[in-house]
Amino acid sequence: MSQPLPSSSTSNLQQTAAQLALCASQISDAQGQIIARQKALIKLTNRIRQSLDWTTICNTTTTDLRSLLSADRVAIYRFNEDWSGEFVFESAGSQWISLVEAQQTNSLIAKNVNDCSVRLLDTHKTDTHLQASAGGAFVQGEVFRTCSDIHNAGFSDCYIEVLGSYQARAYAIIAIYIENKLWGLLAAYQNDGPRDWQEEDVNLLLQVAEQLGVALNQAEYVQTIQRQSVQLARSLSDLKQSQAQLVQSEKMASLGQLVAGVAHEINNPVNFIYANLSHVESYSADLLSLASLCQQSDLSSSTEVATLQAQAADMDLEFILEDLPKILSSMEIGAERIRQIVLSLRNFSRLGECNTKAVDIHEGIDSTLLILGHRLKVNSDRPKIEVIKNYSDLPPVQCYPAQLNQVFMNLLANAVDALEEAVLEGSTQTPKIWISTQLNEAGQAEIRIRDNGVGIDESRKTQIFDHFFTTKPVGQGTGLGLAISRQIVMENHGGTLSLGTSQQGTEFVISLPI
Repeated sequence: MSQPLPSSSTSNLQQTAAQLALCASQISDAQGQIIARQKALIKLTNRIRQSLDWTTICNTTTTDLRSLLSADRVAIYRFNEDWSGEFVFESAGSQWISLVEAQQTNSLIAKNVNDCSVRLLDTHKTDTHLQASAGGAFVQGEVFRTCSDIHNAGFSDCYIEVLGSYQARAYAIIAIYIENKLWGLLAAYQNDGPRDWQEEDVNLLLQVAEQLGVALNQAEYVQTIQRQSVQLARSLSDLKQSQAQLVQSEKMASLGQLVAGVAHEINNPVNFIYANLSHVESYSADLLSLASLCQQSDLSSSTEVATLQAQAADMDLEFILEDLPKILSSMEIGAERIRQIVLSLRNFSRLGECNTKAVDIHEGIDSTLLILGHRLKVNSDRPKIEVIKNYSDLPPVQCYPAQLNQVFMNLLANAVDALEEAVLEGSTQTPKIWISTQLNEAGQAEIRIRDNGVGIDESRKTQIFDHFFTTKPVGQGTGLGLAISRQIVMENHGGTLSLGTSQQGTEFVISLPI
């Protein structure tokens, strides 16, 4: 039969049990704090990693970390290329000064912040400036420094004064690395008294600093991309503006040919009409005068009839009656010529038409030839350029007429240039341009424009559609005519513009969907 325990033993067991229960409670509380801190760390890490905005990342880090550590201040310090630096973000209690603001106004703080007076301090190193040592031990592999009480760390009076200007009593400093390069420091400060930084405090700072480095690297990468995007957008805008100016120059060059052609073609009939206006005016005045005299005369009187006959003889009525109809007929022909030119100009330009339209391709070619007519005529340097047309029966083509007419203008003007160059080089053959149309095997409208001019060297055939490429002398062409023509045919009409296989001269082939 068991014996009852002495009362003293029972008391000891009860005390031991109470102590064990207290320890278990403390362990449970500690585990709960550890779990809570880990959860908070995970939450903070996620918030840091979710953002790509530099300001948001730093604000989140300093605010949440100060709460987790129950610190008076958490700040982020960034190095410059010369290892000077500044506080860029912080979270501090309302009773403490702002180091970010103070470094701008307080000369003592500004000087020491720039020298990075957040120094590498422990019992062995008490006066190392990061700028002077190009990052110091942090660059050499040291990760953190802690100080539990600046008044018991063996610091010099001047340095204690600097830390006092920060209102700091204790601190923990963690290095922030981006891709193995020291970027800055993550610093936690206790201002209201000493603090023994625990291992879990340092581990928390280390983990946050590591995640912060990754997030800042991503944010800087995004900022770099954004800057490059802005630069590319600006470059693209400049390029578009330059392209627009060059295209406008090419349009003005085409317009110059257009105006010259129209002016030349209209000039002859206008000059003829103008030159004969005085004759028509004189003839009309004489006839009106004679008609008026007839109305006032008594035609039964032989005397007055004789007077009328005398006046008719004086004005040479027979000649007027013969010449005036001829002049009026010639003026009518000239006016009709002007009307045709204006109609061709209208067909060529198709002003106001911004949509596709089913048109007769041959009308566009003929209008272009009419406008270029002055360049086809004989001149002092060469004989007349003969144009040989071989049109087949094409259905209307759905297109932008003005744009295609610009293509015809470019190709035909280039053909004339090549023929004139051939004459200058001594060619004695009759300059000719052949224009043919047909439906090709794919059921597309095919237009071929060929000349017997100087042709294009084989080495240059791959470049002729490149922007700014030209074989003409400086000042004669922008090098954009063929490039723009190909763009019009391919991009705006879904067709092709290519070089044909001509034994002599140059041939261009346009294919357009019907």
